[in-house]
Amino acid sequence: MSETRDRLLRAGERLFRAQGYSGTGLKQLASEAQAPWSSMYHFFPQGKEQLAEQAIRYGGELYAQMIRQCFATYLDPRKAVAAMFAGEARILRSSGFRNGCPVASVALDVASTTERVRKPCAEVFASWIAALAEGIAASGKPEETATDLEGAIVLSRTSKSVKPLEQTAQFVLRSLEEKLPRRARKPRKARVSAKS
Repeated sequence: MSETRDRLLRAGERLFRAQGYSGTGLKQLASEAQAPWSSMYHFFPQGKEQLAEQAIRYGGELYAQMIRQCFATYLDPRKAVAAMFAGEARILRSSGFRNGCPVASVALDVASTTERVRKPCAEVFASWIAALAEGIAASGKPEETATDLEGAIVLSRTSKSVKPLEQTAQFVLRSLEEKLPRRARKPRKARVSAKS
C-alpha cells in the first residue's frame, strides 16, 4: 500500500468515525491526510463510496486486532472484556464523545441507502462479533454475550456519558460469570465435618 493511500484511509477512518459519511467531505479528507486532491481519485477512482468502503474495512480490521490482542493479553475473558469496555470509555471521554466505534457513525448515517457502504459495515460488525466469540469460547465460556458492546458505544456517544458503556460492561461481566462452566469455576475448599 502506498504511503499516500494509507494516509487517506487513516484520515477517512478518523473522519467517518467522528462525523459520519454525509458529514465528511473529500476536500476535508484530502487536507486531513495531507494528500494532493488528485490522489483521491487516483487511489479511489470510483469516488467517495469506494473510499468509505475501504476505510471501513481498514478501521474494522484495526478494531478486530484490538479485540484479539485483549484476549491474548488477558487469559481470563472477563478481564479481556473489562479492558475493552474500559478502553472504549477512555476513547470516548478523551475525544469529547466524538470518537467511538469506527463503523457505527457510517452505518447509522447511510447503511439503509448505500449498499456499497452498508455491506462492509455488516461484514466488519460480524468480524468483531466473531473475534469476541472466539476469545470468549477459547476459555470454554458461551459465545452469545459477544454482541453487547456495539450498542453501548452508540448510546454512550449520543448521551455523552460513559454510563451506558459501564452498565453494559457490568451486565456482560455478570453474564460471563453466571455462565462459567462448572469445570472452570474455582473449587471450594471442602468443609471439615464435625464428625471427623
